[in-house]
Amino acid sequence: MSKLVFCVEASASAGMGHLMRCLALAQAAQTRGLDSVWLVPEPVLPVCRQRHDWVGRAEQAASTEAGLAAQVEAICQQEHVLATVLDGYHFSADLAQQLQRLEPPLLVLDDIQGATIDSADIIVNPAGESLHRDYSRRNSTATLCLGAPYRLLRSEFAVTLPLELSQRRSLTVSLGGSDPKHYTLPLLDALAATLPDVPLRVVTGPGFAHRDALDDFISDSPAIIQHVHNCQDMADVWVNARLAVAAAGGTQFELAACHTPAVLLVVADNQLVATEQASEQGWCETWDARESLDAPALSEKIKALWDDAQTLESMHQGAANYAFTEGADNVLDMLAEHLQNLQQATGE
Repeated sequence: MSKLVFCVEASASAGMGHLMRCLALAQAAQTRGLDSVWLVPEPVLPVCRQRHDWVGRAEQAASTEAGLAAQVEAICQQEHVLATVLDGYHFSADLAQQLQRLEPPLLVLDDIQGATIDSADIIVNPAGESLHRDYSRRNSTATLCLGAPYRLLRSEFAVTLPLELSQRRSLTVSLGGSDPKHYTLPLLDALAATLPDVPLRVVTGPGFAHRDALDDFISDSPAIIQHVHNCQDMADVWVNARLAVAAAGGTQFELAACHTPAVLLVVADNQLVATEQASEQGWCETWDARESLDAPALSEKIKALWDDAQTLESMHQGAANYAFTEGADNVLDMLAEHLQNLQQATGE
């Protein structure tokens, strides 16, 4: 069986976003009869194995880039690999060069115009509509998959139907797979004080390091708070949210697909441009929390939105215009076209 090989960066500090968007690509590949091999850091292996929607074989990645390149090369020698997928902020240009020299094309998932794009055969950036010239200048031969048609969402988002806003009840907080800035607890504290009668749902990911403290707070709070840890059905969570407060990044694509009004917290520089673009589309608002979080001020903003049914309905309707769920298939179509062009060029 033909395979994709994934080299993915994920951790409590880096978050799980890279892993989840690669999983979307692997799920779409599986529907086409392709298997996946994953090379991930050792602490991430349990995250992979505990997901009910996981596809492919997960193995521990070598601790050095030289070792990782050797692992990929060994897999390519033993199995029929269609492409190597590289996704992570800290992978070096040297590693990308080593992987690109192997026979399968190198597909790089990028959102920071990182060092690895110079050696990529295919570059995917779902928020990179305006970067075509920059990518072409850096790598004139790469196949470019830029913009909303290439948003990588797991298969659950293609099969879950958004609810009307009138059917939604919860104010949902989810600050990513690990919440590296530890904003969840202070934000929940502020919201419980500002909106004491609103049903709150807080979702934490597998890398969240303060679960005991959060559970202690919830048990002592008079507010209505449900805690869902390591949720594996985020589409169901989002379609039931009347308003979401979420970390920016790939989550914003999930929210748009579920027609969910949102306040997006920007916690890293690379999230700013895409989040500002989403805010201009009218279905979400942005809160800059890169340096710190003013939880009481944010909770007042959230309360104002929660109490404004007309604005929420407008945001809900607007999000439907930006619901793209076929990105993984579109990337695979581009990979297939790239491979076909290679075959024609070599006469095979």
